[in-house]
Amino acid sequence: MSSQSNQVRVIVLINAKEGKKQELLDLFMPLVNPPRKREGNVTYIFNASIEDPNELLFDEVWESKEAYDKHYNNQESVDLRAKVQDLVSKPIEFKLYSEITGP
Repeated sequence: MSSQSNQVRVIVLINAKEGKKQELLDLFMPLVNPPRKREGNVTYIFNASIEDPNELLFDEVWESKEAYDKHYNNQESVDLRAKVQDLVSKPIEFKLYSEITGP
């Protein structure tokens, strides 16, 4: 019988408009370390796609959905999402998962 962990993995897919990747990096890079220190954060990794030069990805693990929601709704995160609107080619995708654990 499998069960699910309370931890939440969040995959955030960001597609930069052509020529806007560096601007996105300039916005995101200073904001990578603070979430790592937030209560409830397990992992917070910022990635660039090997296959698509304009695709960026955050891979985050939070102790609970509540911990993630607190991070997502914090003013810094809200402000950042507003700033990147003109730099992305499509809306940012947020996908939440829970780990399936063994018997």
